[in-house]
Amino acid sequence: MIPTTTRIGYSIAETGINAVETLLRLYLLIFYTDAVGLAPGWAGLAVALGLCWDAVTDPLMGYLSDRWYSCLGGRRPFLLLGGLLLGISVYILFSPPSLETTATKFAYLLAGFLFLNTAMTILSVPHMAIAAEITVEPDERSTLFAIRFACGNIGAIFGAGLPGFFASGEGLQPIEQRLAMNEMSIWLALIVWGTAGWAWVAIAKQPMHRAATHIELRQSLVQIWRNPAFRPLLLAYIVATFGVAINGALALYYYRYRLLLEEQAVQLILVVFMLILTLSLVGWVLLSRKLGKLRPLLLGVSLLGFFSCVTYPFFPPGNFWVPLLVGGVLLGSCVGSVVLLDSLLTDVIDYDQVRTGIQRSGVYFGVWRLGAKIARALAVAGAGLVLEVIGFTPNTVQSAEVSEALAWLFGPGVGVFLVLAALLLWQYRFDDAKQRQVRRILQRKEVLAAQAS
Repeated sequence: MIPTTTRIGYSIAETGINAVETLLRLYLLIFYTDAVGLAPGWAGLAVALGLCWDAVTDPLMGYLSDRWYSCLGGRRPFLLLGGLLLGISVYILFSPPSLETTATKFAYLLAGFLFLNTAMTILSVPHMAIAAEITVEPDERSTLFAIRFACGNIGAIFGAGLPGFFASGEGLQPIEQRLAMNEMSIWLALIVWGTAGWAWVAIAKQPMHRAATHIELRQSLVQIWRNPAFRPLLLAYIVATFGVAINGALALYYYRYRLLLEEQAVQLILVVFMLILTLSLVGWVLLSRKLGKLRPLLLGVSLLGFFSCVTYPFFPPGNFWVPLLVGGVLLGSCVGSVVLLDSLLTDVIDYDQVRTGIQRSGVYFGVWRLGAKIARALAVAGAGLVLEVIGFTPNTVQSAEVSEALAWLFGPGVGVFLVLAALLLWQYRFDDAKQRQVRRILQRKEVLAAQAS
């Protein structure tokens, strides 16, 4: 049984990680188009290239952390190093100097985002992999992931709300937007440093269920691809992530330029969404204990995709309460089901350990994030390109055609991918009975190993 202080301490690092992730998904594209003045197509390309780099480094970082053993405690040193670099890179990315040409704006965004993604990889991949080693009990893992997800949502509230707090005035000029984001990035860096350091201290004395592995990266990649429980789950995750990435890239464009809401109203909708999401986690975890993980996950993703398709295109411009109640409350409660995806992955890692006798959580989570980053890269690049194609112009009222296009992109353009992910999950065969069987086999092996020693 993991002590509560250790659970919370380990999970708190997700606050800083997800604060940065949320900030990037919601604000990076629109900050560089509206405040820095980079064309949407170029901004989307720079972000996509940065995400592709991140996708490549994730499995490499997972492989390195699988083989890393030191007196400082396995993967723990990466929490300090990654946290330090991530805080610095956030400040650099959101504090650009005065840049005149498209080439210099593009180069600064690309270089800063490459640095940030490298730092994020050093911190987040080992942190995710620790979750599969800190406990081997399925119910305890669901609880741990729920706490981590809740801490992540607190971070998401910071990532969504801090820019609005520092840029609270209406109709801010680009230079004022840049100064506000510069000040915000300092506070966010402090959050990242504090939460990563807290996690490093919290798990210092916690035993880890891991064994040394010296398997080469290529062999590990081949083995995880041969895992029949991993491939379909990864595909569903990539499809869902693509839809969610489109949602994040276009959210502020939709609320500001389609619904014509004031900045305070937009911030309130985002914060309520995160709060409802966090509160819903308790219900989804309790439901998974009664029904298993797969059926609640199917229910949540299906509802999320359906309501995204049939609600967002029809919200009336200027109305605050409808998007707050439907988008913030109804859809926020559905998103909480996604916590079960990462928990399912840990069961898949256990299955691989039963099949091969080797624990590869670092490589698994690296490939998992690689899939997510490729999906996000394609989604953000596509969103930037589509904004140019439909004729979007920053810092001005959009035409009726552009406004309508934003509504359909943000609604069915997102929902169709979530519905497709749900359909893929309906075919998933690694059900709860098989997960329990894997757990029993591993427990027997652990008992035999303990007796032999």
